Amino acid sequence: MKKASYLSLLSILLILSCSKSKDFYDELGKGSYLTLVSQGNTSLNATDPASSVSQVVNFYGEPVESVNLYVSATATVDKTKWKLLKNIPFSGETTLSATNAQIATALGRTPGALAPGTTFFLYNEAVLKDGKMFSIANTNATDLESQPPFNVAFRWQAIVVCPYNPATIAGTYRVVQDDWQDWVTGDLVQVTAGAGANQVDISKVWPNAAFATVVTPLTITVNPATGAATIPANVTFGNYVSGGYMAITSTGNTGFVFSCTGQITIRVHILAPPFGDQGFFQLILQKQ
Repeated sequence: MKKASYLSLLSILLILSCSKSKDFYDELGKGSYLTLVSQGNTSLNATDPASSVSQVVNFYGEPVESVNLYVSATATVDKTKWKLLKNIPFSGETTLSATNAQIATALGRTPGALAPGTTFFLYNEAVLKDGKMFSIANTNATDLESQPPFNVAFRWQAIVVCPYNPATIAGTYRVVQDDWQDWVTGDLVQVTAGAGANQVDISKVWPNAAFATVVTPLTITVNPATGAATIPANVTFGNYVSGGYMAITSTGNTGFVFSCTGQITIRVHILAPPFGDQGFFQLILQKQ
């Protein structure tokens, strides 16, 4: 569907603002929505109150006067659960941004102390010159966002991260969670630095030497700016002799290594021939 035909259908997609007229049909074809020009940074440094996230937006429809930027600790279309961060004057392509401190203050938290791994949900609301307001709270967001040509920019996310410090990674960790069940909660395990830059070796964790031998060391590569972990796919990391199979990581692996909190969290897709696909398993380790 082309954008050019959108305004003739806008009344079908929009429930026109809290100030809509008595006769809904008087509003046919009127309204506006924000479009994404470019997505900036979406990671907040947990230890830096000035760290910020941003995106650049434009609009389609009636002229936009300003944008209300909101934040919520949970994903919701219920506007009563959003907290206003700021009102931003609109002037063509406009940058929307929020800092660690602004998000924390809006949600009643301590700036610079947002928990790494936490995701916050940001909502954009177009304010028209006549005072009408449009956001996912009063539009048919599913219809709008399911149409890629519309390029709708009504909501986005910010994730709190922690820059990686390789000098602090090695040491003894407590097992918080091991879905693979090589360890139980409270067990102490050893983590070492990998051979390459910004790498972490957890081959002393998976596999547990009591059950298996290492085939290929399970090495995680960490983004030094964010702590985001890249776990290799299709690596045979353990030969579980008692079970007669090897555990292999497949695609879809994700995780974080947060130096500032000493926590390693990964979620991997494990295959175990001849038993097949075992699904996804989470491992969480906390440095002692």
